[in-house]
Amino acid sequence: MKFLWSILTLSSFFPSALLGAEKAPTQQKLVALTAIVPHPSLEQAKAGVLAQLAADGFVVGKNLKIIEENAQGSIATANLIAKKFVGMNPSPDLIIAISTPSTQAVKNAAKHTNIPIVFVSVSDPVAAGLVENLTAVQTQITGAIDSPMIHEIQTLIKELVPKAKVLGAVYNPGEANSTKALADLKASLDPSLKLLESAVNSSNLVADGLRSIVKKVDALYIPLDNTVVSALPKFIQIANAHKIPTFSSDPQHVTQGVFASYGYSQFAVGQTAGAKAAKILNGAKVSSLPISTPFALEASINKRTAKLLNIAVPSQFNKIAVKMID
Repeated sequence: MKFLWSILTLSSFFPSALLGAEKAPTQQKLVALTAIVPHPSLEQAKAGVLAQLAADGFVVGKNLKIIEENAQGSIATANLIAKKFVGMNPSPDLIIAISTPSTQAVKNAAKHTNIPIVFVSVSDPVAAGLVENLTAVQTQITGAIDSPMIHEIQTLIKELVPKAKVLGAVYNPGEANSTKALADLKASLDPSLKLLESAVNSSNLVADGLRSIVKKVDALYIPLDNTVVSALPKFIQIANAHKIPTFSSDPQHVTQGVFASYGYSQFAVGQTAGAKAAKILNGAKVSSLPISTPFALEASINKRTAKLLNIAVPSQFNKIAVKMID
């Protein structure tokens, strides 16, 4: 419990809101925004971007025009959207890409242009092939990372479900963010846990993928996988019906019924990216804006789900920085 206390207490020292507002110009700026799929977590990220842009003086309809497209879960459509944005005349002042697949599509389409790119909700830009490393100066692309806290999630699982022996995970092997998260999980897996995976390649198959392992596991880890998250309501329904606790790296998932999470708020991820976008629209060079994470991490527990699963949340969790969601 001491370790979990330390990581939660440390995160509470940093504000989730970003400091300062950019002075926005009066001339209208054109921003193209693309996302891979319209699920609640990515919608929260987009809301964070727009809120921070407005806080920094860029208001839609006043000095900001946004052209928005959603790929509806299709990589092929994401590529078409990216090509469309890059081929616009006049060119957008900036392209904002939400999710790893959308960012990969935009980076590939814009590689022979000087259009700035700001990504949002990318777990590992290196594994996704967006940058060679996180410390090198970038001239075209920057953004906000929502890397999953793999070690801390395992600590949370052991604290809340101490008898868990088998941890299950459903994921899409076509999503670089998911494969990297699962690889990191395997590499750092607690000796008391065994990992059981189920691979799916579309949201329509998530329920079947979960059913294939749900009777064999003691807990489920939900990676930041857009395919799985698109089917999250059904995923939670099946897991709860089998009394299997679910864990995630996205606090937004707890509001939808996931049992517990530890990670970055997607709204905060969006704010972090939005602050970079505002600076670029004001004339800053991408090279002056390193890739970063939000300031704050959040831990959340869904009390209703805990009751449904007959899990008694230790009293210590009420004394530290854990959001108890009804």
